[in-house]
Order: sequence, then C-alpha cells, then structure tokens
Amino acid sequence: MRRSLIHISLALSFAVCIASCAIQGGQIKGEFKGAEGKWVYLEQYLNNRAVKVDSALADQEGKFVLQPSRPLDLDYYWIRLSPQDYLIVITDSTEHLEITARAGELNSSAKASGSENTQLLLEFQGFLKNLLEEERSASASLQSGALSDDEKMEAGNQLLSLRQHRFAEVKKWLEAHYSSPVALSALQYIDMESEINLAKKVVSTLEPRFRNNLRFKVLKNQIDQLGNPRLSNESGATGKIATGKKAPEIRLPNPKGDTLSLNNLLGKTVLIDFWASWCGPCRRENPNVVEAYKKYRKDGFEVFSVSLDKSADLWQEAIKKDGLIWPNHVSDLGFWNSIAAQDYGVHSIPFPVLVGKDGNVIAFGDALRGKALEARLQQIFGH
Repeated sequence: MRRSLIHISLALSFAVCIASCAIQGGQIKGEFKGAEGKWVYLEQYLNNRAVKVDSALADQEGKFVLQPSRPLDLDYYWIRLSPQDYLIVITDSTEHLEITARAGELNSSAKASGSENTQLLLEFQGFLKNLLEEERSASASLQSGALSDDEKMEAGNQLLSLRQHRFAEVKKWLEAHYSSPVALSALQYIDMESEINLAKKVVSTLEPRFRNNLRFKVLKNQIDQLGNPRLSNESGATGKIATGKKAPEIRLPNPKGDTLSLNNLLGKTVLIDFWASWCGPCRRENPNVVEAYKKYRKDGFEVFSVSLDKSADLWQEAIKKDGLIWPNHVSDLGFWNSIAAQDYGVHSIPFPVLVGKDGNVIAFGDALRGKALEARLQQIFGH
C-alpha cells in the first residue's frame, strides 16, 4: 500500500512538472485551413538568423499546438508553413495566443485572440494595407506605358502625395500606440528623419523591454545617427546618411569576386539599391529600377546594387531573371550583417538611396519607391 502511494505521489509530481513546464514555455494554438497534415514552425530571429523554437504537425482539421520547451520572451516570432507562407506574431509566455488563417495566405488571412500585441499588429497591417494599395494603384497607372512625359510627371507627383498622406496617417497611429512593440514595425512607414522626436519617443519607451532585440538595435542605431549629425564623417565610416551629406563609401565584391567601389562613380547620379533575391517587395520593385536605368543611363545615371543575399547562386540567378543589366552588383553575402547595410542603417529592404554627382545624398527610402524614382530623375535630368 505504501509503495502504491509513493507511485501515485511520483506520478502526480511528474504530471505537475509537465503542466508547469508547459505553462513556462507558453502555448500557441492554431487552425490553418488547407494545412492538414503539414508541419507548422515557430521561429525567432537571433543573431541575424532564424532559430526554430518549436514545430507541430497540423491534424486533419488543420489544428495544431505549438508548445515551446523554453519560456518565450516578449518578441516578434514567425509562424511558418513554408519560407514564403508565414505570419508574424508578437507574444510571450504570459499569453495564450490562438491563431486562425488559411494556408497559402497566412499573413493576409490571420485572425488572433489571446494576445493584445498580436491583435494590434494585425490591426495595423490591415490599416496599412489600405494606404499601400492606393500607392500601388497609382504606381500601376504610371507603369501602363500610355502616359506622356508630362502625365508621368503629374502621376509621379500624385504618388509622392499619397506617400506623404501615408506618412501622416501612420504618424497619427504611432502617436496613439508609441508604447506598443508594434511601433517598431510602424516606424519604417514614416519619414523618420522629419519625425525624429517621435522616433526617439518610441525607442526610449521600448528600450527597457527590447534593448537586446535585433530589430530594436538596428532601428535605434539608425535613429541615433539621424539625430546626431556629428556621427557622420567624410568617409561615412559610421554609417550616417542624411540628405545633403556625403554617401558612405561602399567597397564590396561583385559576383566574379572583383571589388567595386561606389566612389569610382563620382561625377554620375547613382541609385544605391539595397535588395535581395529572397525579398518579394524588392523583386517587384526591380522593373521600376530597370526602366529608369534604360531611360537615363545616357544622361549619366548609374545603379549600384547591394544585395543582402546569403547564397551567391540565388543572388546571380535573380540578377539574370530580373534583367538587372547594369554592371555594378556587389555583396558580401552577409545577410543583415552586411557591412554596407550596417553603414547605411538599413533595417528593411528594398532601401534605395539616390546620390548626386558630388557624392552627396539627394533622397532615400520611400521617396524613391515605384515611379517616384522616375519622377525624381525627371527633375534632375529635365526630361
């Protein structure tokens, strides 16, 4: 009898241990329609690489439970079915996150409960989607090929106006939610140089919880540089970029292994284009850059492409497939650790930087996306 009681006691202790461990690790439940029998992965980016936190096999109804073996710190996490089909959540082990979505369109179809931060992130993405769709529509009309040069100029100005509207709307959102982790994502959709005080407010508020987060570190570094012009010098070694300031030098190998230098293009108008083969928005932006290059290369316009790829084969394949016909392609295959990306404070791509003949920055970021690039080049070259 005594031995039986001991066994029961041990069994209960073991069950309590399992339950407490489960609580410590947090739990994410989900139902992905169309994902029946597929693996679902939970990942976190640490030291610039994706680290698997847990995985689970979806059942015949597409339901799954992710049960990490370690406690989750408050952070951004990726829930994936494949490298292309994923959604981003913000959670920790204190929350009981539940997600529903459709396979093939996880990011656009996701609904969440049990996590205030994830719900706010999805709400912001929906809010932002409407603003970006207006810009995409305006950009599509510019690409129709049926517009005269004057009409293209007018349409380009309209696109710039829509972007300014988006900056203003996102600014309002940020002012109301500056203390949320979602603000780290929202900041990339405003002009941080002109809204430096708001950007600093977000960073100072979130720093106690996110100081060790990669996304936060890159963002804080960029804001620190924008807010302190003395961080810049002639060589650009500290990575400060601002309109009217010298563009930092870039010296990196091309696909053949030969080192190319940005400074060798002094005297030309240069678009420094940070991109990668794995970046969908970059690949969709490439046709605009190709069109601008074909139109203005005779006027002294050059493109200096800096890839954040990790694979030389995928990088070169994308160059060929997208018809990136200019000769200046460089990469150290360092992913987000790319020296040039760090020097320029790049925290999202595509990230274009337009440099004048004198080597000084004319504009950068969203002001050069889509047909807005051609509109700016029309102003420079007069046609």
